[in-house]
This record gives sequence, C-alpha cells and structure tokens, in this order.
Amino acid sequence: MTSRTAPVRGTAAALLAAAALLLAGCDAGPASAPRAQAPAADPNAAFLAEVAARCATATATATASPTAAAAGGGSGPTDPESRKYAENHAYRQQTELSPAARCRGEAHAARIRTELAAAHAADPAALTALLRRLGYPVDAGDVYEGSAGQGPGFALMLPGTGPCVSGRAADPTRVEAHGVYVEGGCKEPAGGH
Repeated sequence: MTSRTAPVRGTAAALLAAAALLLAGCDAGPASAPRAQAPAADPNAAFLAEVAARCATATATATASPTAAAAGGGSGPTDPESRKYAENHAYRQQTELSPAARCRGEAHAARIRTELAAAHAADPAALTALLRRLGYPVDAGDVYEGSAGQGPGFALMLPGTGPCVSGRAADPTRVEAHGVYVEGGCKEPAGGH
C-alpha cells in the first residue's frame, strides 16, 4: 500500500532544494550592479539642531500663557453682533502652539524672513526655489500666486516639528509661525459661511 504523504514529501523536498540553490549565491560577494548614491546631507540639519537646542532651553524656563478661551472663560462675546462676527470668522481659528513649537516656528520664520529680504522672489517658481534651497519640502499648493501686487505667498508645515510658517515674498516682515487652521492645513481657508 502506498502512502499519500509520499508525493507531498517529494514536492516539499524539491522546493527546499530549489530555495537552497537560489539562496546559495546570496553571500557570494559584491553585486555587479552599481549601488545608489547615499542621500545628500540635509541643508537644514545644522539649523534644525541649533533651533532644537535653543528651544529646549527656552521652553524649559517658559511658562505657558493662558489661552484666549481660558482667559475669557470660554464664553465668547455677549453682544449679538460680535457673536455673529465671531461665528462667521470661526474658519480662521488655529490650533494653539506649545511654547516649544512657537519657539521653533519663530526661528524658522525669522530665517525665511531674512532670506526673503535679501532675495527677489517675484513669482511662485522663484519663491519655491528659495524655500527648497533652505531645505524646506515644498508640496503642490504650498506656494501660490499673489493678488494685487502682494507677490507670491507660501504656507508650509515645518517637517518633523509641527508648526506652520506662512507669509508673502513681497512683505517679508509678515512671515509668521502659527498653528494649523482648525478646518485643516497651514493655508488660511478662503471665506466663511
């Protein structure tokens, strides 16, 4: 009488032999295909390390300021017109930044402000190139066309650190760090309801 497990054992043995043959050359030496180049050093690395060290010591001694909601008791305006205005502009609300995030965001904003003041970024392509040269990843929609002589604008989420930095190339003094808009993203949402 023949066993039903004999064909399974034979198949398993054949598969093991094939796998052993394939794996035999794995440690045979260096591959003949060229390896990819190591990624270039991050142009932001030294700046990020400096900011992290500065903000770690600054926030260790800082005390968190009370939020606007906590300071006002969270009740909002009592005047009906002011309440309606606040409701219509709620889309502009931003998340609050921690002292460490504010410190990091303001350091990046100052760095971008300095570069914008020294460079002439008259169009979105030039502004994108400037931000990328500084080591900021610029995604689609992060840099946008300005209107009425305001020049191109930008709204970036700082990589790995959190706060947003936004501003306009035509007015470097208005580059600022802020929290994410409650309705999402770093760019101020257009219009209310």
